Amino acid sequence: MRYLPLLLLMILSFGCKKDSENGQVIELFVDHYADSGGQMIYTLPKKTLITTYLEGFDERELGNTYKVKAEVYIPEVPPQDGPSRWYKFVKVISKAVYTGTESFNISLKTSSIFSTTIAVRLENQIFYYGSYILRPENDAVKKQLEDVLALRSKFQTDSQYAAQVLIDATVIHDPNNRSNGYLVKLVKIQ
Repeated sequence: MRYLPLLLLMILSFGCKKDSENGQVIELFVDHYADSGGQMIYTLPKKTLITTYLEGFDERELGNTYKVKAEVYIPEVPPQDGPSRWYKFVKVISKAVYTGTESFNISLKTSSIFSTTIAVRLENQIFYYGSYILRPENDAVKKQLEDVLALRSKFQTDSQYAAQVLIDATVIHDPNNRSNGYLVKLVKIQ
């Protein structure tokens, strides 16, 4: 009984914190690439990766880094199949072309609550990763991408395999198509 007031105070303080954060405008750093599992967005100034998403940033171009203002949004009743909070885009503070040439890894599979699928498709002899073009560096890498596509039927019939296998591509921004494509250097299926 003697700890009851302390417990109530703690409960009320959590409720107030949520209300005080909702609608708060913060700064985010948007990295030069996105992964099938995330947008690669960080809170500033500590540059901590966010585990949710930024809604409404339609002008984003991959191959550029951004500093943006965003509003914290915490719904009164969070969706059962989604995050308890996310960010709403307000405005761009700064934009810079990413000039780095070091490679980075992206996942070539997409996971949701209901299924895991291949994040690559082939249309008119062009590989796509969402709306982004994947250009194989050579014929060996093209074969690796074809091997990934061949796994699509196995993903549909064996959900345990789909959940466990790792499919990563080592890429750079395509120098011939910087804001719309990746040059694929290597694909690994593990």
